[in-house]
Amino acid sequence: MATMRAAAAAGVLLVLSALAVVHAEDPYLFFEWKVTYGTKSLLGVPQKVILINGEFPGPRINCSSNNNIVVNVFNQLDQPLLFTWSVRSPGTAG
Repeated sequence: MATMRAAAAAGVLLVLSALAVVHAEDPYLFFEWKVTYGTKSLLGVPQKVILINGEFPGPRINCSSNNNIVVNVFNQLDQPLLFTWSVRSPGTAG
């Protein structure tokens, strides 16, 4: 009887310790963006544009559902900047 209690207690302790050790969290993706002005010839005529890390258009974020995305933005423009996000699911047009 005591052996069964000890085995049951050991089993419960094993399960609880496994639950305490396993910690699954959704992955984090980190980005650092430097926003500046630059000149690009989009339609054959040089014009002032906003660049992100020297790129126009800005970088694409490829991620999966439930990813945690952290974007550190360093605004080096002479005015405030607002970002909006467009989310597309795989297989959708546009």
